Amino acid sequence: MSIIRTLALLGFGVSAHLVWMKLTGQITSVVGCGGEGGCSNVLGSQWSQWFFIPVTAVSACFYLGVVVLTYKVSKSILTMAAFLLIMAASWFMGLQVFVIKSFCPWCFTTHAIGLLTAGAIFWKARAPFKAPFTIIPMLLMTLLILGQIYGPKPKTYAFTSEADIVRRDGVKAHNEGKGRVVAFKDATGRVVKTFRLGSVPLLGSPDAKHFLVKYFDYTCQSCRTMEEDLTVLMQTYPGQVAVIVLPTPLNRACNPYINSRNDHEHACELARLGLAAWRAQPESFEAAHEILFQRPPHSGASARAELHEIIGVEKLEAALKDPWIENVLKSNLEDYHALSSQKMEMPKLMIRGNKTMHGLALSKEKFLKMITKEFQL
Repeated sequence: MSIIRTLALLGFGVSAHLVWMKLTGQITSVVGCGGEGGCSNVLGSQWSQWFFIPVTAVSACFYLGVVVLTYKVSKSILTMAAFLLIMAASWFMGLQVFVIKSFCPWCFTTHAIGLLTAGAIFWKARAPFKAPFTIIPMLLMTLLILGQIYGPKPKTYAFTSEADIVRRDGVKAHNEGKGRVVAFKDATGRVVKTFRLGSVPLLGSPDAKHFLVKYFDYTCQSCRTMEEDLTVLMQTYPGQVAVIVLPTPLNRACNPYINSRNDHEHACELARLGLAAWRAQPESFEAAHEILFQRPPHSGASARAELHEIIGVEKLEAALKDPWIENVLKSNLEDYHALSSQKMEMPKLMIRGNKTMHGLALSKEKFLKMITKEFQL
């Protein structure tokens, strides 16, 4: 039974790690998941929970149960556990491939361990086959699946209020130059953050009544999805809503506030190119912004080549050398650090005052309804 025990302990360890990452809000920076956000898409989906209980927690408890059974051997129960492991692996792998359409290496590892554990059980237990061996696991899987489909859906976002996001002396890049000043105030009327529209990248009209501020990474899939949500919002309310977009690369090469070793490849280069595109030719920024968000994510070289077609080599290269780029990037990252004190999820959307949304709404419709209510559109 030692091989079963070893595999089950390994499965417990991986599951427990994913529980910790989910509960601490670090699903956007799980080591080994890459820049496309596969782990965050899977671990943040409705399929990651069952009645608000993380399925990784259920998995961890189940693996511990298998370990216990190897000491107090019950071949019948172990065999039922093996069938349940096979069914669960098939269900969750299928969800990733056909429904969520994102790849989470750690989740696949958990299920692969489950299949190996099931194989080891069949090899070692060798219990005579009985109908309950499959019927009971099927009933349990049906309960799990129905709960995920029809049960309460987990929140995929959170709101926080950071009090001191702007009270930092010496960081003025968001307010340099000329242009309309947009002030964000808290419930008491105190100004907590200001932006001068001539000094920050903007999508939409500078004459809009309502402004949102998006902190994002061009290589982050959740940030791409938020971009689509914001596009629908601005199309629904043309001229009424505009979005200040502040690249915030999730890569330690330029972001000193990242603790995870899961750097988003090319994130720093794409952030600088986005800022340079705005600096060089603001009227082409929307097109440049879309280029930088293409999937699969650009490398710095491929993005630069496409941007040269709409901005021009000399203008873009000159803008990249402008000290303004690093100053704004520094301001964006310091804001990110302040906004991450309570929640790590990306993207981060400042809505009003110091109210910030972390993560995504469950759908474009829910996002549109939420912002419509917030601004009384």
